[in-house]
Amino acid sequence: MTWAGLRKRVLAGECVYGTMIRQARDPGAPVIFASVGYDFVLIDMEHGNYNMETIADLIRGAKSAGIAPIIRVPHLETFFISRVLDAGAEGIMVPMTSTRQQAEAIVRYSKYTPIGQRGFGTQTGQTDYKPLKALDFMKEANENTLIIAQIETKEAIQNVDAILSVEGIDVGLIGPNDLSISMGIPDQLGSEVLAQAIEKVVETAKKKGKATGIHIGNTELVRKWRAKGMTVLACSTDIGFMYNASKSTLDEMKRP
Repeated sequence: MTWAGLRKRVLAGECVYGTMIRQARDPGAPVIFASVGYDFVLIDMEHGNYNMETIADLIRGAKSAGIAPIIRVPHLETFFISRVLDAGAEGIMVPMTSTRQQAEAIVRYSKYTPIGQRGFGTQTGQTDYKPLKALDFMKEANENTLIIAQIETKEAIQNVDAILSVEGIDVGLIGPNDLSISMGIPDQLGSEVLAQAIEKVVETAKKKGKATGIHIGNTELVRKWRAKGMTVLACSTDIGFMYNASKSTLDEMKRP
């Protein structure tokens, strides 16, 4: 399969930049973000109204432009994870990862033997529809599939050492909105209490040799956390971009 090489860049400590697609359905949507220069798109099945056919189209559009499609599955279930990977996703992100047991299940569903127990199906999007040998492709997929555990609960902060100790988990990515809600401080994204929790994740990941990241709609906070060592950095959504740009343009048109 043709890979964008995102996992290898992340493991090398490189900063990579992305955004989220939650509304757009046309395969050209990720191509637009590729043309801007983004490294990856998070395609949101948790809060986006997507079926598998649309996800497969968005993945194919992303791959055609060389931008890595990472799917945020709606829940930790093998039938979500295996299907999006079979469609050709370059990685997955699992929301609300809060325990070591959940992290182990993510790896088990996402990786082929000897790391996990994912079932193999050939001539799908993951093999670019070619009838490849199982042994060769399973090794290739294990080396290139990025696995992101989304850290966004108070329980996850308490268990972050155990979560990031699991072999196969590459990134602990902060979901700041849900994390602030779980901690009893909703909407307070600049809170010092929230910042301390996030710093715990960053420092734990450094000790474990893992990467950290964040998805947030504030570029100032993205830069803040990059300076502290985060490398997987995603900002805003397709909806956010459309709303903000269209509102700004309308406001400009109405100016006297």
